[in-house]
Amino acid sequence: MHPSPMTNTPAKPNLKPAEQNPWYLLATLYGVSGWFRDEIQVKNRVAWNRYYASQWTDEQREALKGRVDAAELVPFDDKELTDIRRQFRERAGKGPIEIPDADPRIDFRECQFDQSIYFGGYIFGHADFSGTKFTSYTSFSVAIFINGADFNSTTFTDSANFSNSIFTEYANFVSATFTGKAEFGAARFIGNANFISSTFTRYTGFSRATFHQAARFTDSELKAPTNFEASQFLGEPPRFHGAKLHEDTVWRGAKWPTAPSNPDVAAQFTNAYERLKLEMDRLKKHEDELVFFAKELECRRVAAGQIRGWPIGAYGVLCHYGQSYLRPLGWLVALILAGAVQFWPALNWDIPLALGVSTANTLGPLGLRKELMEAGTLPADLSRWLRFVSGAQMVIGLLLLFLIGLGLRNRFRMK
Repeated sequence: MHPSPMTNTPAKPNLKPAEQNPWYLLATLYGVSGWFRDEIQVKNRVAWNRYYASQWTDEQREALKGRVDAAELVPFDDKELTDIRRQFRERAGKGPIEIPDADPRIDFRECQFDQSIYFGGYIFGHADFSGTKFTSYTSFSVAIFINGADFNSTTFTDSANFSNSIFTEYANFVSATFTGKAEFGAARFIGNANFISSTFTRYTGFSRATFHQAARFTDSELKAPTNFEASQFLGEPPRFHGAKLHEDTVWRGAKWPTAPSNPDVAAQFTNAYERLKLEMDRLKKHEDELVFFAKELECRRVAAGQIRGWPIGAYGVLCHYGQSYLRPLGWLVALILAGAVQFWPALNWDIPLALGVSTANTLGPLGLRKELMEAGTLPADLSRWLRFVSGAQMVIGLLLLFLIGLGLRNRFRMK
């Protein structure tokens, strides 16, 4: 029985062995490395980087200084190129594969790597690994992608290491699948980082990673512990709309972008933080939920405008959006001291009595003022101004007491 030609399922491409790809042969010019920074891997990396060194602009060379050994930025001379071409013919064997031109386009599309590969320290121009499958350990640690990197629909069935790598333009991992451990620790994404609809099955690490622009994890699924500790989001908050995060997702020490001054951009930031807040609520990660709620309110204040947004701004000033109990406590002490200064002259410059009156007014909701008046401690003949000060202290004191309680409740996760 033949399958029906009427189908909406796209046919999967037949992957070619990496050994048939000219860029792979060039990347492993002296043979397949057994480990990162062993003798063969170093020779392969130096040959690769020098082969493409003639393509980099002066600005790119300047940016690469300090990250790459200066000797690896020196292009091959004619004699050395002749030796490299001879070595490539030996590496390719009797096949008709020609050495690629030294232009920035690197084409690894729809290849299958059946053994471990170590691209650590390699400099790539426009690297296209779309539809590729890595069945063994893969390392791009300390690699530099100058003109963008495409890993769309790429599959990593073993561990994938991108730690300390640099993506100077975009990094696309759309619909990528990480079956093994995925490590992006200390990676730098200078352009947009797109992990839309990607799947992470095991531990995923973005600790100390830096995202200079957008970080999109829309509709992605992170099924194992995920670490964003000390990561930096400098351009905008990450987008996790439609995504599923693991309950062991760590944000400790993460740095978030400053709330934008543009109301339209602030509204977009609000949506991103709102989504993260809701996901943390689903995972019962109370402290992270508070952090994202505070960031959401910061952006809502900007989006609402100066007039409509001032209550939100006041809430932030008074108690850091419910995260702090020490801040409203400090305001309470300041209110008592400010009131004492007003009462001091009317009480014959009696400092203890002025502090007592101001404290009683501020803590009036607790009943202290009534008790002191019944005991005859507080004067009954106050001026109109001081009566106004007393009333204002009671109202503001009530608000601050509430915010102190709210901060304590949130800090110690009391229900």
